[in-house]
Amino acid sequence: MDLLGTFSNPQKSMVSSPDWASKNLMRALRRYMFSDGCVGCSLRREGDFCDLSHPLLTELHGMGHLTLYPPDAVLMTEGQTPRGVYIICSGRVKLSVEAKDGKTVILKVAGDRQVLGLSAVVSDQPSPIEATTIETCQIKFVDRESFLHLLNQNSDIALTCARLVSQEIGATFSDVHDLLLARSSTEKLARLLLSWAAKQPHNLEIRVATNFTHEEIAQMIGSSRETVTRLLSDLKRRELIRLEGSTLVISNRIALQAIAS
Repeated sequence: MDLLGTFSNPQKSMVSSPDWASKNLMRALRRYMFSDGCVGCSLRREGDFCDLSHPLLTELHGMGHLTLYPPDAVLMTEGQTPRGVYIICSGRVKLSVEAKDGKTVILKVAGDRQVLGLSAVVSDQPSPIEATTIETCQIKFVDRESFLHLLNQNSDIALTCARLVSQEIGATFSDVHDLLLARSSTEKLARLLLSWAAKQPHNLEIRVATNFTHEEIAQMIGSSRETVTRLLSDLKRRELIRLEGSTLVISNRIALQAIAS
């Protein structure tokens, strides 16, 4: 179920056949670049966790294992101490918590070589969040003991991890700040849609690939699925957004920014 494809029937689900699943798995596998090691990996980008020196990448390659996880796989569970850290080579993972009323709140979507479980492993504390794959994900897992030994022996990677934790704290504060300042669900939704397009060029129309359900979007903005369905329908009626296949098109970014502010 995608973002806007459920306007007419938000409860609609997709029934998949073996042939459909096989074809989609093959398409997904082509998006992931397995390599002989971290040093030669084509997924690395300047500034992310894997942008380390050759000796450190070589040492990191010798630790843990690389796995291709299917969608909806739980990597970490809230309240449990993680067995190690999960480096997201490719794909997206949603980070969520369970509120006191039992509802799930999605805090953020992680990806791009982010390291999950870092703060919990370093502080030896239970994980404050649950981490679940959204789509097929290529993930490097390193067990707790090996990762802590790497930190103790290498000041460069220790500094990198300190920077990542600092960025995580800053991003979390910014997200909470935006959520608390938003006066309505409409404003929260507009801010969320704009955040997905934050790295896109400022063109007249912005295209964002997404596959979140209305329920998941509601969990991101602290609202209900029914409210999200109504608000998305209203934005579509006002021609601020539209759907082309599985791609969300923001056709009037300025108007959406006006709603968000």
